[in-house]
Amino acid sequence: MQWLDTWIRRDLRERRAPGEPPTALGLLNPAQRELLARWVRKDHPSRTRQALLREAGAADIECAEALCDRLLREGWICRRERLSGGRWQWQAVLWRDLPGLKRLLGVGSRAERDATRERLLDHATEWATARRGGEGGGAGFDVELEQALAGLREESSLRVDALETRLHLLRTLAAWCDARTSGSRRDFALHAGAHTKSVGAADWKWLERGFDLERLGIRGFAPLMWLSGEASLCWGARRLDLSSVGFVGITLDDLARVTAIHPPPSNWWLIENRASFERQAAALAGGHLLAWLPGRPSTQWLDTLCRLSDLAPAPLLVSADADPAGMDIALTVGREWERRRMAWSPHRMGVAEWRQAAQHWPLNDYDRGLLPRLLQRDELPESLRALGELMLREGRKAEQEAWL
Repeated sequence: MQWLDTWIRRDLRERRAPGEPPTALGLLNPAQRELLARWVRKDHPSRTRQALLREAGAADIECAEALCDRLLREGWICRRERLSGGRWQWQAVLWRDLPGLKRLLGVGSRAERDATRERLLDHATEWATARRGGEGGGAGFDVELEQALAGLREESSLRVDALETRLHLLRTLAAWCDARTSGSRRDFALHAGAHTKSVGAADWKWLERGFDLERLGIRGFAPLMWLSGEASLCWGARRLDLSSVGFVGITLDDLARVTAIHPPPSNWWLIENRASFERQAAALAGGHLLAWLPGRPSTQWLDTLCRLSDLAPAPLLVSADADPAGMDIALTVGREWERRRMAWSPHRMGVAEWRQAAQHWPLNDYDRGLLPRLLQRDELPESLRALGELMLREGRKAEQEAWL
């Protein structure tokens, strides 16, 4: 690269890239973006190397050096360098367009940050609306995406740079789904940025809360199904007696190889809330075969359950939260029983349970958008239709842990 050098002394120079400062900021990984935001918060026209490295901390010296080199190459800074021991070492940076850089990073006044947030979220909402019904992820992904955006809009304390990171992850996830890609979390992180640390721990937790990553083809640890009941799972001559333990987690791959279930259950019973599942597993009696329903089930989880039900056909009971998402989850699983011409019904997630709950959690925008769509579905059981109409009328929902 051709540099423009201004010589102050024989051993001291100021170096910059040719041309005017850029007007757009290239994609930075989360660590670099957070560090750059810290660097530019002060309005000093220049910053010393010592001050910048101190703000980076001992653990991020390498990140700071790489970021400084990048800012120089892209034209954001002029760098003062001193010749020492035959090598040029940078001593300070001079910002070439500090206001523009701060604006792109969302660092400024509260009003400026709020305006930037609104602009970013509005653009993201327009994008999500335009891509609705994309090739990958199915309708479930569209719902999860809408809910994630609604959550980001409500999280007003989230820094602008963190918001940008999460919006970038949403776009990356949509592209991953539309391309029908599958792989490990490491693969997705590389898809999202330049290295495997492009997705931080906090962002992974956020993605896990909002999306069924396994269903979207992003593998973590081996997926499990948690089961409880008075039955034995058979793999040929080998058997696992579920009644010998309160409940047990078995990998989906192992369950895919089950050859028989003895004795067949009188009912399959799925419970969404983990605390409720564990309570019912401890008190389980009769012929139920109980499974923890981990929110919106992944394709692999649901396929595994269906295969087990083919080995041991029985009616299905579904206990999910008394909220719009719970209704949708119940319908998703129930549809598989309908396809197999077997009976299913919502269980202990109706009006009676909703009325006795002390919780008064208001419906959010996502809930109010989903409920009318659910109520239009012909296959909606009458008990869930009554629940949905009541929730829509009174504007609140409840979680099954309060009663089950």
